Amino acid sequence: MLSFRIALRYLFSRSRLHAVNYVTAVSALAIAVVSMALVCVLSVYNGYVEMILEGTEQTDAELLIRSRSGKIIDLTEHPQLETLLKEAGVKNYSFLLESKGLLRSEEEQWVVDVVGIDYYFPKVYSMAQQISSGVVLTKLEGQFPEDSAVVPINIGAGITLSPSGATHSGSAPRVELLFPKRIGLINPMAPSSSFSSLSAIVVGQYSSMSLETDHTVYAPIRALRSALDYTTNEVSAIALHFRPKADLATIKEQLEAGLGDKLRILDREEQHPDLSYLIRMEKVMTFLILLFILLLAAFNVASSLMMLILEKQEDARILYALGAQPSLVGSIYRRVGLLISLLGSVLGVSLGILVCYLQERFGMITAGIGSGIQPLPVDLHWDDLLLTFGTVTLISYLISLYPTSLFLRSMRKRRE
Repeated sequence: MLSFRIALRYLFSRSRLHAVNYVTAVSALAIAVVSMALVCVLSVYNGYVEMILEGTEQTDAELLIRSRSGKIIDLTEHPQLETLLKEAGVKNYSFLLESKGLLRSEEEQWVVDVVGIDYYFPKVYSMAQQISSGVVLTKLEGQFPEDSAVVPINIGAGITLSPSGATHSGSAPRVELLFPKRIGLINPMAPSSSFSSLSAIVVGQYSSMSLETDHTVYAPIRALRSALDYTTNEVSAIALHFRPKADLATIKEQLEAGLGDKLRILDREEQHPDLSYLIRMEKVMTFLILLFILLLAAFNVASSLMMLILEKQEDARILYALGAQPSLVGSIYRRVGLLISLLGSVLGVSLGILVCYLQERFGMITAGIGSGIQPLPVDLHWDDLLLTFGTVTLISYLISLYPTSLFLRSMRKRRE
């Protein structure tokens, strides 16, 4: 306690050489600026993640069940699934079957993602309300029986069929979907035997929402099962929809505990692992760059502490004459370094919170060009604040130990 009181006096009292006070203030300010930058940068990255996830509310399910192995889910292996979904409070769920395919129309063709959907798809995905022309294919189920030679499909906005504007005219264009055969022998002399096909009619086109949905074709799940030789119990994923204000985090844990190790539950962020991974890697790299700048700022703390030690040498001799141990004198200077680090960290984190609040409230800093200008999004996370405060304080304090150890070493040599 004595060393702490003396350290406080050394830190805030006026020194004989005013430069010590100025250097100490600059050191704390440098640490504060880096801390503020860390808080703001991490919050902006969090804001971008949140903004991206908000943009996927129409195109993604609230929770999605997939196989951990990446293979097809066999519903017969999970007889308790329906009971678990009801207990978890699932309002609606939809079975999906996914595959890569080739969409061919006259002389044009596209490699597309084909998604087989069932009747409950519009009740789970709000994107079903974003049809720019035509109707959602699930409304035409009764008009196309199972043995029909032609199936209805919806296509994304990125697929433009010829002639120009055909998908927006009154006629319904005919197309063909081709898939590699999964089962059966293939005749190398007849390449066409390697594919199974579906004759389809485009009954609707979605408006542009994302790169993924813009190049996706939606077909009845029964027709896609038949083309790919899947049984009625095999699906790629199960999309879940809940009532408003449902606690998705708790529900996810409950489902993971009940479904076992073969299935995994994905929230909206986990449904886009590549995108969230890139953003988080940029966040980590920016954090490391700012930490390097922090190292440079922390050496100011060591410099100011060294100047303080040189000025207070006479005080140290008096303490030794009064019977103080070297450990007490060392602890005084270590606490001075800790107080400078804490002062800079607290000031910087506080300023960072204030800047983020002002940005969220008034949108002072914008990004973009022309009509695309919008305020930088911010989202404060308490774990980022604790990480920033702890990292900045620790690094600054550890660097401040160096001049203290040099001083104690020199004092021991003099006493010897």
